[in-house]
Amino acid sequence: MFQEDQVFQVGEFIRGGGFRDTYECASDPTKLLKFDRYEAGERKVKSRGFLKDLFRSVRAKLGYKKQRLSGNQDELLGWQHIQDVGLAGHPSFTHVFGMVDTNQGPALMIEKIDNFVDHEIRSVRDYLKHHDRIQDSELIRALIDYFKILRSHHVSCFADRPENMGIVVDQDGKKYIKCFDVKTYLDHQLLPINQIEYFKKRRIERRLDRHFDNLSGKQTNGRRKI
Repeated sequence: MFQEDQVFQVGEFIRGGGFRDTYECASDPTKLLKFDRYEAGERKVKSRGFLKDLFRSVRAKLGYKKQRLSGNQDELLGWQHIQDVGLAGHPSFTHVFGMVDTNQGPALMIEKIDNFVDHEIRSVRDYLKHHDRIQDSELIRALIDYFKILRSHHVSCFADRPENMGIVVDQDGKKYIKCFDVKTYLDHQLLPINQIEYFKKRRIERRLDRHFDNLSGKQTNGRRKI
């Protein structure tokens, strides 16, 4: 797809996340470039409270802890997962093209989303910040359809997080959800029973159901989001 020795030119800064910065690709306006701020193993680990931090410590001593990679490495692993479950060509997932050379160093090249319903309110999280609750029936339908895709294919990555769910529209004006970050989850199990396919799928289903329930208000003490 790209010439082996091609060096892409970096365009304007778009946004910064917790671990990466995203820029326009001046060489190809249909792509974006993601740059890591940290090398593998250097990303900060947030405290999750005494008990969870203790659990992490014990798990690490038992040899089960997996080191968080760089953001781009994580997303490449996540994209491999999306390919493995047969969703690489699905419109609900931003295409990841891989690592490329740029005039500012190596970067991850991804598809640029240009069909947001509202460029000021791009994600489900943005929508909730502005409206507190999702009452748009078409957006509710899009979320239900999206979670059905995730669940039926047992998708296990950051695609189930509201900040990564873009609200977009197709050529017919129909709203749908498009994920723009598929970084993988770390395996926090003390005993790796998720290596057994049945338990792996059940764990993914429980997490997806929990995340959808949080949006629908079933586990938020009446503070419904949908």
